[in-house]
Amino acid sequence: MKKFVLLFAIIFSGSSLVVRAQSDKDLAILKSQSLIVVLKDEMPDKLKKLAKKPVELSAYKSFITKYNALIQELAPAIWHFSPSVEFKHESEMAALINDKNYQHGVLKHADFTVTEQIGGGAARGGALYSSEARTAFLLSVVSKGPQRTIATVPIAPGIVYTSDIIFCLKTLQYQLQERASGKNQMAEDGKRLRVKTLLFDEAEMNGKLSAADIKQVYPFPFQLVPRETIEAAVKVADAQYACVRIFPVSDNITAQVIMDPTDGAILAMSMGGKGLRSGEVVNKGNLKDFARAGGSK
Repeated sequence: MKKFVLLFAIIFSGSSLVVRAQSDKDLAILKSQSLIVVLKDEMPDKLKKLAKKPVELSAYKSFITKYNALIQELAPAIWHFSPSVEFKHESEMAALINDKNYQHGVLKHADFTVTEQIGGGAARGGALYSSEARTAFLLSVVSKGPQRTIATVPIAPGIVYTSDIIFCLKTLQYQLQERASGKNQMAEDGKRLRVKTLLFDEAEMNGKLSAADIKQVYPFPFQLVPRETIEAAVKVADAQYACVRIFPVSDNITAQVIMDPTDGAILAMSMGGKGLRSGEVVNKGNLKDFARAGGSK
């Protein structure tokens, strides 16, 4: 259980706080004010960089158009922790943050770089730093000027699936509601795996684990299916299924997380980055962690 809680803290930590460690004031702002969902703008420097690469430029513009349309469709339908949802473009946010009377929750999808000191110091001729690229949904609170990130939901780099957005919206609310109620459901939620069919993306498995391999260590129902099947299950919140999500924690560490599409609850976690072979996203060690979360000996 301690390992589970530690991994939870790593994945859902913001700058320094875990989503469950927010102040009552932050929760009050989120519950009483509209959630501002940030829409993407085409960035001039990116457009300039891709000016001579028409295929990449078209893909970049298409991504922004599709993302903005998708988040505007999903957020009002799924986010209920706040009384309403508003949309603002990234270019509008600076003025809002500088407004000393402005208090809102803010959700955005972002690519960013984390820089951490990994050693050294003045006595050793200067500090050493490591920079890592991350992709995540960031939940912040703007309160009379400062903006502070209070929760981070990482996603795998590359394609932003519809299910990524749905799980982000549901998971954040599930954890926020847990915090507001003072309950901790992690141990109990894992038991849902006994009656759910766990869906694995057959392309992500990449032939590394067969159905027979999975069955050796994972005693509960499962299926290897195309990505489209998973997306459909998440979109309709099908209660008979659970889904594996791949969350990058750092450049060298990947967390495997099982999510419930009905409410975004985390049913199991495993840290498999160090034990994964090339091209592998889930290994037998992860499956054993999943089985234990479900109550298997």
